[in-house]
Amino acid sequence: MAKSEDKYDWLVGHAPPKLDQHSAVKHSIVRSYITRYIETLMSQPGIPKLTLSLVDGFAGGGEYLDENGAGSVDGTPLVMLQAVHEARAKINVGRTVTPREIDAEFFFVEKNKESAKYLHHHIEKRRGEGAIANEDYPRISLRNGDFESELRGVVERIKSRRAGGRAIFLLDQYSYDAVSMESLRWLMTELPRAEVILNFNVDSLLTFLSDTERNRKPLRNVGLEKYIPWEQLKHLKSRRDWRATLQRHIAHGIKTETRALFMTLFFVRPHSANPWSYWLVHLSQHYKAHDVMKALHWEHSSEFGHELEPGIFMLGYNPRKDEEYSGQTSLLFDLSGEQRCFEALVDQFGRKLADSGQPITVAQLLETSISNTMADESRLQKVIRGMHASKSIVVTTSEDRNRRPSKLYKPTDIIQYSGQRHFLT
Repeated sequence: MAKSEDKYDWLVGHAPPKLDQHSAVKHSIVRSYITRYIETLMSQPGIPKLTLSLVDGFAGGGEYLDENGAGSVDGTPLVMLQAVHEARAKINVGRTVTPREIDAEFFFVEKNKESAKYLHHHIEKRRGEGAIANEDYPRISLRNGDFESELRGVVERIKSRRAGGRAIFLLDQYSYDAVSMESLRWLMTELPRAEVILNFNVDSLLTFLSDTERNRKPLRNVGLEKYIPWEQLKHLKSRRDWRATLQRHIAHGIKTETRALFMTLFFVRPHSANPWSYWLVHLSQHYKAHDVMKALHWEHSSEFGHELEPGIFMLGYNPRKDEEYSGQTSLLFDLSGEQRCFEALVDQFGRKLADSGQPITVAQLLETSISNTMADESRLQKVIRGMHASKSIVVTTSEDRNRRPSKLYKPTDIIQYSGQRHFLT
C-alpha cells in the first residue's frame, strides 16, 4: 500500500521494503472489510452468487519485510485475494451440494515499471505456494500505469460485467495529491455501488501549508484549493486548535467534491519516529457499508482517533461561530472516547429533538447523524436506549404502540422528545 517512488521501491532479485506499522494496520482493516463486505451481501443463504470487482490503484510490489526486517509480509494485492478466498470459505461452511459463488475480478495498478514486475513475480511465487485460489488467479489483471490513466478502462470493464457494479477501490497513495476529487466523483457516479478506501496524508498537507503557488497547485489539481481559507491562514495557524480547524475544511471538501453520502475519516496513528498521521477515508453511497467500516475502527481502537468533537462534529468553518469550536483533545476509539461520545450525543440528540418538536424515525436519526460522528450504529443504538431509559424520549412502533427500552430499535420506530429532560432549562 501507500506506494511512491519516494517511499517504497521494489526490484526483482532484491529484498522488498520494510512495512510501516501504520500500513500493517491498514492491511488488517482492508482484509477484514472485504471479508465482512462479502458476508454482509451474502447474509441471505438463498443468494447463489456475488459479482465483485476489487481494485488496488497503488499496488506496489505486493511484498514487504515485516517490522523486524526478517520475514516476508504480503501487500494489499495478496490481501485482497486472500480476503475473497476466506469469505468464500465462510459462506460455504456446511454446504455439501452447490457452493455459493464469489465471482471476483482483481485489478492491480502500479505506475512504477520495476515495482509492477516485482508484483508479477510475487504473484507467481505465491501461486506456486498455494496462497492464491485457482479460481481467482485467471481473474487477475495487472496494469502498469498511472491510476487515473487506467481508471476509465477499469470502470468500463466493471460496468460490462453481468450483474457487476459492486466494487471496492483501494487508493493508498503515499501523499494526498495523486488522486483528484473529480476522478472520485466520476467513479462514484459511474459506479453508484462502488466504495473507495483512500489514504490521505493530511498531516503532511497541513505541516507545509502556506499561501504560495507551490502549495496551492497540488490542492488545485486535486480539487480542494477552494476549501482552504487562504486569507485567514496566518491567523488560524496562530491558534491552538488550528490543525483541527483546517481539517474541517479539508474534510468538507472531500465529502462535497466526491458527493459521497457517507464518509468515515479518522486518523491512523503510526507508532514510529515519524509522528505524522494519515486519514483512512472510506467513501460510500450506502449506510450499511459505512457502518461496517466504522465498526472496524472500534475493533482497532488503539490505532485510530480524531481531533474533532466527541459527539456530532461539524465540517467546514464559520468564523462567526468561533465559540462552538471547543478545541477538543484527540479522541481515541477506546473506553474513554466512547464515554465522551455517548455523553455528547445524548445531549445533542436531546437538543435536536427538543428544538424540532417533531417526531423522527430511528432510521432518519441514524442516517442523518452517522457520517459526522465517531459512533457506529451499535453505539448510536446505545445512545437511544440511554435516552429512552432516562425518559428523555418516548419511542413508539410504527403502529403507535409504546416501546420499552431495548438493545435494538427498529428503523421504523418513532422517537419523540418527552419534555422531561431536567437539564434543558
